[in-house]
Order: sequence, then structure tokens, then C-alpha cells
Amino acid sequence: MKRYHISLLFLVLLAIAACTSSYKVEKSASSNIHLDSLITTPISQKVEGMIKPYRDKVNADMTEVLCLSPEAVYGGRPESPLTNYCADLTLEESNRFCAAKYPAIKIDVSMINRGGLRVPLPKGEIKTMTMFELMPFENEIVFLKLKGDVMLQFINHLASRGGEGVSGVRFGIKDNKAIQVEIGGKPLDPAQSYWLVTSDYIANGGDGSDILSRLSERIDTGIKARDMFIQYFKRLGKEGKTLIAKTDGRIYDAK
Repeated sequence: MKRYHISLLFLVLLAIAACTSSYKVEKSASSNIHLDSLITTPISQKVEGMIKPYRDKVNADMTEVLCLSPEAVYGGRPESPLTNYCADLTLEESNRFCAAKYPAIKIDVSMINRGGLRVPLPKGEIKTMTMFELMPFENEIVFLKLKGDVMLQFINHLASRGGEGVSGVRFGIKDNKAIQVEIGGKPLDPAQSYWLVTSDYIANGGDGSDILSRLSERIDTGIKARDMFIQYFKRLGKEGKTLIAKTDGRIYDAK
């Protein structure tokens, strides 16, 4: 099925849902209409008139250029330009949010799962549509408070997976375990507490992160990760800045 027909069906449903009526439904009937790339039935002018304003608005929103990237940005393990950049973005924006709403909280570490970033960022224009391709899931931002020993267990889990997108932390991987773990440039303290930001998928135990699902100190922000990224890239573009992503050895294979 072509994207056009999927979008068309969505817009028709949206238009119908927007209509209100005081009539009561007495009975209903239904039949299947097969929509695919071979459809030949013309769309009526009435239906076209209903969906066009919605379609035009969606097209305008999705094709908006947020910022520019001088080169394509790819993901990988143990670290990569894409995972590093997305984790840095998440940590920065989460602390911006905390400064306004939770001034007593400072986020120490961010974690973005590699599997949640579905495509590389292209060279050139970064559009709203790009963000939906990068992050097609409706994941939300969650803050979690971890004791140092629990944080170390979580980081060991990341090491066992060959690395993930992280910011605020640096460690080596040896024999599938994390070594020389530093948070904020200092050795991890098992007795200290740290704040972690990640997605609700990971916070709920996704990708084997069961240890996080048992934590009691948790803040569900209600902010979609994709929306956070869109606003960040939009601000980047307005400031005339380009997207610069790189690796820096925050996760490395130890010999």
C-alpha cells in the first residue's frame, strides 16, 4: 500500500472525527474497500474538499526544514556519531526541562537505545519527516533515580549488549562487562545516587533493562522523545547552526 493511500485514509478518518452531530445512530452497515497502489476509483470532489485542508497542513508540517547537516550521521556500536549525538541532545534538553520544572534535579546520564533509532540522519536538510523516520515509535521521556550500585548494574547490561547511546558516562567494555566507569568525569560511586533519563520503553524493562522497571523514584514527563528532538533541531536551525556529530571514546573496547 502506498503512503499516499495510508495518509488519505487517515485524513478522511480525521475529518469525520472532527464533525459533530446530535443525531443518534440506529443501525450501521459496513463493507471493505481495498486500497492499494492499483486503485483506480476516482475520489469524489466532496471527499477531496474535506481532506484537502488536512492533507495540505500535514504536508506542510512534515516537509518543514528544521536544520542542516553537513554530512550523513550513522549509528553503530560500541558508540557512533548518531547514538552519541542523540544521547547528548537528550541529556541537554532534559536538564533544560528540569531547570524550569524540577530545579532540584540534575540529570547525570542519558541512555538512548540503538534499536530505537531506525535510520541515519541524512546529509543536507533535516525535516520534520526525518524525525518520524528516525523515531517512529511513540516513546516518552522518563527520569529515574538510581543508587550507584544499581547504575553500575545497568551500565554492565549496556556493555553486555556491545554499547548503546549514552551521554554523561564513559566506560570500557571487557569480557562483556563495563570497566573504569566514570560519570561526569569522576569514578562511579556505588554509594551515590544518580539521575538517568531514558525512554519509557527502556524504563519499563525493554531490551532486557528489567532492573529499571523495579525502581520506585521515577518521573514520567509526558514529553515524546520525537517532539523533544524536533524542537531541538528547530532551535538549532533558527540559530543558524548545523548538526555536528562525532565519536569521542565514551564507550570503547578495552583490551
